[in-house]
Amino acid sequence: MGIAYGRVERFNDDQLVVALPDLPVVTKTLDSFGVRLGPIDRNAALGLALVADLGNVGAAVRTLQEDADIGPELERFKTERARFGVPDVADLDLLVEGIRLQFARSFPGWKVTIGKNYRPSVVKGYPHVFGGGDGAPEPTDASLEPASPGNSELGRGVRVGLLDTRMFPNPWLTGHYIDPRRSDLLDPGQGSYTVFDGHCAFVGSCILQQAPAAELHVRPVLDSAGDGSAWDAAVAIAEVAGTGVDVVNLSFGEVFTDDNSAPMVLETAVKQFSHETVVVAAAGNNGDVNELSPTLVHQGVRPNSASYPAALVDVVGVGALDQSGKLAAFTPDPAPWIALLAPGVGLTGAFVQGMVNIEHMDKNGKILDSKLVSFAGTAVWEGCSFAAGVVSGAIAARTVPGRRSARQVLEELLNPDPGTPESGILPNKLNI
Repeated sequence: MGIAYGRVERFNDDQLVVALPDLPVVTKTLDSFGVRLGPIDRNAALGLALVADLGNVGAAVRTLQEDADIGPELERFKTERARFGVPDVADLDLLVEGIRLQFARSFPGWKVTIGKNYRPSVVKGYPHVFGGGDGAPEPTDASLEPASPGNSELGRGVRVGLLDTRMFPNPWLTGHYIDPRRSDLLDPGQGSYTVFDGHCAFVGSCILQQAPAAELHVRPVLDSAGDGSAWDAAVAIAEVAGTGVDVVNLSFGEVFTDDNSAPMVLETAVKQFSHETVVVAAAGNNGDVNELSPTLVHQGVRPNSASYPAALVDVVGVGALDQSGKLAAFTPDPAPWIALLAPGVGLTGAFVQGMVNIEHMDKNGKILDSKLVSFAGTAVWEGCSFAAGVVSGAIAARTVPGRRSARQVLEELLNPDPGTPESGILPNKLNI
């Protein structure tokens, strides 16, 4: 498996995602071009298939470039990508475009559903951990308290999907989460962890501090390095959609695309939820990229670059506020695709217990510096990931199954009544 980089995007260069109805004609066409096919993972819930381990892609592209009709169109495609700042177009991009052109010629008016398997683009995963130390978690002895002390029943009967890293079984979270596979839990006795090993626990505690009686349905989609693929996330989303959860928290992503289009696999996955399910996603932490060294961030990423899944239709994108209630520096700005803003700086949450290797990397994942820090199970952290957790928790806290849906609560947060108490969550009018 190879990882390719574009101007801002990052993807598997030997994998394609194809709609199941289109799979026979796509695989037949790939075979006719001489592309070697590896295993095919068909997912009926998504209606998609992942075709992996593609081989001989470069030779297939050269065949397409020799076609009298398709060749000139591929050159125009490369010119257009260069306009977006992509000087070297990957063979997989040319293959996908060539297939589309081939089908447009053979089947006028029909458009094949095919795309790439994207990965997180700007640093791995989603916490605000750019080089230089800004946003790295800090140990604390502070105890965790619910947002509404004395009201432990908030969120009773509400199910919240939490798609993140593997869960660290922090005692504060015991009894509040459901993990269908015990292998998805981190070993509390392993002693040494990465920063990302504490991410799911921290987001989960942000949710439960708002809605202490809510039930978390956990699915890991990122590894201990904070890396993952859009396909794995989509499969997990489809699984969670089948459980009938009320709210879904997606504090992962930072998937950017060179052509500013939504990744097809994530767009398809989110559509699996019913209208009554509210999908909450963290905005990227790229609001302050202009303050960073060029070695830390890809050139094409801007302070208001949209990332997915937060920028998808029907997803509630969440940005962070600082401790004074102002827009946090790392929140994308301006960003009309962010719907809500919530506290995301100086938050205290559940974390791992043990030694944590805190690393800072450049834009290509090269380690710039690292240090071991001891954590006793709680941390202070910042990022849009955690602001999203606050919003998911606030929605869960106000949802009453059978009487007041999560969708109704969302509408109230988006259009607050002037007479309602302050919640700390604001509709996004500050940075449009």
